[in-house]
Amino acid sequence: MTVGDWLGSHAVRFVVETPTAGPPGRPLPGLRPVPAPDLECALALAEAEGTMGSGLAALWDGEVLTLLSRRVDAGEPVTARSPAQLAAAFERARAAGAGALAVRLDFDLDSGPEPAGAELADPSLAPRLVGQRWRPGTSQSNGGAADPGTRLVDLVLAGRGVVRAGAVPALRDFAARTGLGVLNVFTAKGVFRWDSPHHLGTGCLQERDLALAGGAPDAVLVTVGLDADECPPAVFAAAGVDPARVLSLEPADLPAAAEVMRARRAVGEGGERPALYRDLAAVAGPLYAATDAPLNPAAAATDIATVLGERGSVWTEPGPAGLWIGRTFSTVHLGSVRVPATGREGLAIAGAILAGLTGEGVGVAVVDRPPRTGIPPALLDWATSLGISVVVEVWGERGVPRSSAEHRERLSAALAAPGVNVLELPIDYSAQAALTAAAGPVVAWGGRVAAEPVGARPSGALAE
Repeated sequence: MTVGDWLGSHAVRFVVETPTAGPPGRPLPGLRPVPAPDLECALALAEAEGTMGSGLAALWDGEVLTLLSRRVDAGEPVTARSPAQLAAAFERARAAGAGALAVRLDFDLDSGPEPAGAELADPSLAPRLVGQRWRPGTSQSNGGAADPGTRLVDLVLAGRGVVRAGAVPALRDFAARTGLGVLNVFTAKGVFRWDSPHHLGTGCLQERDLALAGGAPDAVLVTVGLDADECPPAVFAAAGVDPARVLSLEPADLPAAAEVMRARRAVGEGGERPALYRDLAAVAGPLYAATDAPLNPAAAATDIATVLGERGSVWTEPGPAGLWIGRTFSTVHLGSVRVPATGREGLAIAGAILAGLTGEGVGVAVVDRPPRTGIPPALLDWATSLGISVVVEVWGERGVPRSSAEHRERLSAALAAPGVNVLELPIDYSAQAALTAAAGPVVAWGGRVAAEPVGARPSGALAE
């Protein structure tokens, strides 16, 4: 087994080859190569795969292999002189919570024994840092259950590690067997359909998400696949969650945990959704129905979901547009919308390129600014050279105000056209004050999203 084969077994789908200043570097056998035109494009594509793709990202310059699960500086590369040393460096980085690992491969890449170490059920480099680690077969407090072998739980918080581990079916089975509801982090939209009884909503975008979903000082909370930067401490603090009552699962633990965990109150008992679902619906419901120009972000997100259907995927980056896509885009299948925990400008476009490279249909990048400066135009030039179709929607102040009907018509035409298509859509963000009132300030991405983004201000009901 080559190093490339080993990486493939750890959910690495391809390797991004960075340009080298000297002679061409050694190829990395066993993985599909994707040569990048420059280092910035290479980093953007790898970051999109690591933060929004289905596995780890791999960068290769012919000497140094860099693995990423999120945007973190890999630091100076360590040297591995055998496959076993590569595997050992990988596991050390994961145990330390590193989001990136750079390794100089100083051995024959075409031969040698399989790297030592057990296969990892979850290939993420990031650890689960919230709560005490639950291990199958260990004796723990049962939270008041009559059966000492049963652990009563109130809700589950699921992160992107579940997706990277290929454990979404296991999570759904866990929820069905235990009767538990699941609050997915915004990075893991689609682990349940929006209308599933087990879907408690999308969390960790705003400060009070967890509290409104059922988190409380006396609640027992299970986290699974949760990366360190997906859910800031402010979310747990706002809910008053007791760290001693938080159990952290590895995705591989889900089948064993389903044997001993049960919902304190199964979903559906009591007949209503949690407050998060109801309070956000009270904000978003009228917005979905307001389809006149200029559009509000919830209506624009619905337009994209309706037009796109099963044909492609939506990719975002930190910012007001990403917030509203994460909050109001109704998911019907896993992968239809991708929202990263962190990232630079250009990440959404890189994700749309990624969709084309991996055969996932046309990628729609929803961004806040026109792609005229920095890395975005270089990425679009790259997409053109690769023959990949990409649609970019700019949710800002410029462009002709469109109704939902006009927006859908233009988007349908763009999706049907080959190549790169950029649509500028003026968006009214005035409803963000109501969103903040419902669930608290935005805490995702370090709270970089303003309470009231600049955007089009229409007359009429939305301006009241």
